[in-house]
Amino acid sequence: MARQNHTRPDNYPKLSGSFESMKCEYDVIVIGSGYGAGIAASRMARAGKSVAVLELSWERRPGHYPHSLRKCLSDMSVSGDSTRHRRLSKWFPSGGPSGATRLYQLLLGDGQHAFTAHGLGGGSLINAGVFLKAGGEIFQMIAWSPEIRNDPLAMQLYYSRASTMLQPTVYPEASKRLKKSDNLREIFSSDSFSKVPLTISFRNSRNSTGVETRANTGTGQECTGLNDGSKNSIATTYLTDAWNWGTKIFCGCEVLYVEQSRDKSGYLIHFAWHGGRRAQFRDEFKSQTFWVKAREFCFIGAGTIGSTEILLRSRKNGMKMSSLVGRNMSGNGDFLFFGYNGLANVNGISRERLDAKDPPGPVITAMVENRVDQHDPLSRYIVQDGCIPGPLTPFIQIMLILQTFTSDMILFRNPLLQVQKTIAAIKSLVFGVYAKNGAIQRTATYLLMCHDSNETVLKLDCDRPVLRGTPESRIEHFNKMTLKLNEGISRFGAKMGYSYFFGQSKEEVSVHPLGGANMSRDGTGREGVTNSLGEVFTGHGSKVYPGLVCCDASVIPTSLGVNPLATISALAERSVASLAEKYDFSIDLETRNGNLDASSRPMKVLIDQKLPPASFSVEKDASTLGWQFTEVFRGDIYIDSNSSDLTASESLHTQSRSPQTIVAYLTTEIYRKIGGISMPWYEGRCTGVVSCSALSRYPLRITMGKVEFLTQQKEAAEAKIISYNLQLISVEGTQYHFRGQKTIDSSIFLSVRRTWQATTTVSITISAANGLKIGRGVMKISWTRFQRQMKTFSCTTNLNMGTFLALLAFLLSFAYQVLIFFFRPFAPAQTARPSKTLVSSNESDQNMKAGRSRNYTLETRDGVKVQLERYDGMSPGLGRSKIEGPPVLFLPGVTGVGAKHNLFALPYLRCNMVKYFTERGYRCYALTPRWGCEESVAKRSTVYDCRLDVVAALDFINALESQKPYVVAHCQGSVCLGMGLLDGTIRSDRILGISANSVFIHQTFAYWNSLKGRTTALINIYEMLSGNFFPMVGDNKLFQRVLDALLRFYPVSRRRDLCASTACHRTSFGFGLLCNHENLNAHTHDNIHHFFAGTHTNLLKHVVRMGARGWCLSNDLQPLLTPPNLQRLKSLPILFISGTDNEVFDPESTLRDYEMLRRQFGEQYYRRFLVEGYGHLDPIVGKDAASDVYSWETR
Repeated sequence: MARQNHTRPDNYPKLSGSFESMKCEYDVIVIGSGYGAGIAASRMARAGKSVAVLELSWERRPGHYPHSLRKCLSDMSVSGDSTRHRRLSKWFPSGGPSGATRLYQLLLGDGQHAFTAHGLGGGSLINAGVFLKAGGEIFQMIAWSPEIRNDPLAMQLYYSRASTMLQPTVYPEASKRLKKSDNLREIFSSDSFSKVPLTISFRNSRNSTGVETRANTGTGQECTGLNDGSKNSIATTYLTDAWNWGTKIFCGCEVLYVEQSRDKSGYLIHFAWHGGRRAQFRDEFKSQTFWVKAREFCFIGAGTIGSTEILLRSRKNGMKMSSLVGRNMSGNGDFLFFGYNGLANVNGISRERLDAKDPPGPVITAMVENRVDQHDPLSRYIVQDGCIPGPLTPFIQIMLILQTFTSDMILFRNPLLQVQKTIAAIKSLVFGVYAKNGAIQRTATYLLMCHDSNETVLKLDCDRPVLRGTPESRIEHFNKMTLKLNEGISRFGAKMGYSYFFGQSKEEVSVHPLGGANMSRDGTGREGVTNSLGEVFTGHGSKVYPGLVCCDASVIPTSLGVNPLATISALAERSVASLAEKYDFSIDLETRNGNLDASSRPMKVLIDQKLPPASFSVEKDASTLGWQFTEVFRGDIYIDSNSSDLTASESLHTQSRSPQTIVAYLTTEIYRKIGGISMPWYEGRCTGVVSCSALSRYPLRITMGKVEFLTQQKEAAEAKIISYNLQLISVEGTQYHFRGQKTIDSSIFLSVRRTWQATTTVSITISAANGLKIGRGVMKISWTRFQRQMKTFSCTTNLNMGTFLALLAFLLSFAYQVLIFFFRPFAPAQTARPSKTLVSSNESDQNMKAGRSRNYTLETRDGVKVQLERYDGMSPGLGRSKIEGPPVLFLPGVTGVGAKHNLFALPYLRCNMVKYFTERGYRCYALTPRWGCEESVAKRSTVYDCRLDVVAALDFINALESQKPYVVAHCQGSVCLGMGLLDGTIRSDRILGISANSVFIHQTFAYWNSLKGRTTALINIYEMLSGNFFPMVGDNKLFQRVLDALLRFYPVSRRRDLCASTACHRTSFGFGLLCNHENLNAHTHDNIHHFFAGTHTNLLKHVVRMGARGWCLSNDLQPLLTPPNLQRLKSLPILFISGTDNEVFDPESTLRDYEMLRRQFGEQYYRRFLVEGYGHLDPIVGKDAASDVYSWETR
């Protein structure tokens, strides 16, 4: 044995891949990763198949196995049901669904218990690695299939293949003699004593796969996990070989059942994934499952318990198979016992320290073979030496003391011996179990294997595996064996001790459970579950499911009487080789791997499945935060039954208009990216399933998923969103795009209830691959699921201060951005930002063609110069037919002096009003009245004066165009037009028609404007404090800063309209709340100061006075609405438009005009359109105004 070597004990590649990389189908799926599964994966990969391995637990590597009592107990799960040992389940809880991923698995039953391992490598991780062939008489027993029973020597070829890979060797003669081996030789028959071959390396070398192995250090820790890197486990042999040949290995995948695909072209494997602590959601964990398809072969190699459980559940879910599934199982006659407190040190306790002076050696090194009856092959048994696991010695010591206490009392016949044993026991208790001459150092451990009655049954009780068996202590030859063993132990001066279960209830614990999918003795399902190759019968006949193969200990039909790993491996090698011959493909057994170490890459790379590219991408330069979490949404979705791309099978579910339940079960890994100068933003890469029976009979798998946390929503002002973009695929092969969105905005202001709703409610849409919308709905997180979600935060890397701080930064960033909206008026103010556009380069080109073509300076009758912009209609060369429509004149509201953009031609919209009209062939003119031109003119102007500007524009257009213009007027532009028509300055016969937005002749202020606009007092106060100019961007003067602070609290009717923009606050103060914020995109809102500039108070006073009176007034405040004046509007078509949420002018303004004109001139010339959910200005600049409003203008 070697001394401690400081090179890493796990210098081989990381085998498990990221779960997100799992494809939807492979040629071969291997369930499990033990001896049989590892062999199947290796050989199928060498046959050129695409292979995926699904392992229930995680990858465990040498150097990381538990070595303390606390760690061992935290990695142990006790499950099952036992009448006599129910208290044990309470002492050592299973850990719920996640307990299945723990390394040590104790399954309780009645009469029989089983101890197994879960991890990448299966039982090879914690077994002794004893490679013993079953005797020839075993294969000649009637329980085996005729193919093996009639030719037992044929198994030797496959034993040889397994031996070549696992490289068993006996404990070297040159190494230090082991006291526990000598004890075995002395107590039992030395004639039948022999060393056993072990799949352990006793020198530094490379194994058959090319993996570096270290020399065994003799710690004896094989049964808890060998940390010195000397073991040739399945992970370091067959699985590494499979990985090198292109196999994909996925951990944390608990396979629940298998079914044949409907077209019988393969098998669907349904499994739950333990990543992201998904098992916290117990209701969804095994109902919202993943699936993957095996096109050719599905190998079930999850171990005796696991494979039988999968077959039982598969049968329950509709797969027909033999009724013998789970029956006639064996514990391999395993019997663990101790020789407690003998006369000499045995040194049979495993040690963690690799530099121990007197290591115990491998856990098993030798055996003795005996028979109870020389004429009965079933009476053969072997006894092997063993080691007490170091971490468990406190329990075992107390257990053995209690078991032997009564027998020790009879030693009064030899008081000296009794005193010596008592001192030894006290020494172990006081000085520790490693104390020389202590009772535990004088305790030997033995493992006996014999032949049992094969009467154990595994069944599912409430979907949990439960063992029922007959204790071997009831069998006569077993009692004879124990008597013989007791005699030998007594000669050693020791007392016979047992496992906890045998000591309590005469029940055994098997570490080698066998059977459950037994090989048939007659080639039919009447006598077994599988044929000689492991193929599963479809019932009681000889027909099998092609390609559905059990390849582990579950097919062994009887006890072996020896450690089974060699036989399991040989049967798996035989099965795979025979399948290759049956299905006509070859396996490359000759090509050797090169040297493989931790930095190696696979020799073969699997070509990725071709799927259409996703409509989104995950940032490649984002760095992982090292944390992930899981969440569950549940809600309803309305499916469009007319969606033409639904398959026939799916559309059967969509005929009802009633909502369908939808569940999203997502696990998200958090990534961090630096945006802008230093502000980080976060996104997630998520995986999981989305379940909706209207779309598929099984959950849809996420092939690519992206979550963006609290990003600025481009299509909404003053809102952050959490967006979900998921690419989905159904088991039928149909692809979908899932888009979900949580919106966080000012509506949550000081409301815990609204904040909860905003952060837990997701609005969703599901589209087909071609973009066709299939359904819309809403999903929510319940309070109970939210609590569970908080428990799912887990670290994906090593937990340290850096990863902890990274999570803290994410949570603080999340909370900060939500609190900004919760305390909206108190949030930092949003000052002027650089101008941005919301158009692509292609759209920008189109805007240029539809953009300003010429700018004219017009002179009005009173000598004022105003600006008129002309926009020519699109030409037919752009792919649109030109419409010979009338010219259109746009009249804006008061935007102030020096505004950069015209209201009707804002570059922040995908389609502004000018673009909308020019694309349809109209030539457009946009007037900038005197209030937006020269400063000296604007300061003395009124709305009434601007009617002359409209006259100048009409004169110019009528002189240039052959048709009369149609006028689209907004706010005070509409008012000045009405004034000019009423007093005769503008002739109605020179206008084709009018669209009047928000107001025309009658002017009724909305509520808040009516309060501040009763008089001009507020304007007078402002003039006294800051002059006659009201800017949209405040300066650094004290008064303007104070005003900005006060305007944070400007009253609004809806919380959603609270915002942090100082420019927005100022427009609200000057004119009233201009827009419903839900209708603005972010760029429009951020750039209000670019299309609203400072305004002079003289103009505002005129507006206030008219609003206070309720109709148009001249400069000397004389009413213009008189019966003679009204006659000038006769026969002029007018469309009145008002937003229902207008907070500048109440919609009653246009209603009064509409009713007045209809009664005066008849209804044929007048229409009124109320835009639901729109405010004052958003019918012009709203993000969806083109579809919601503009079309009314062209009718």
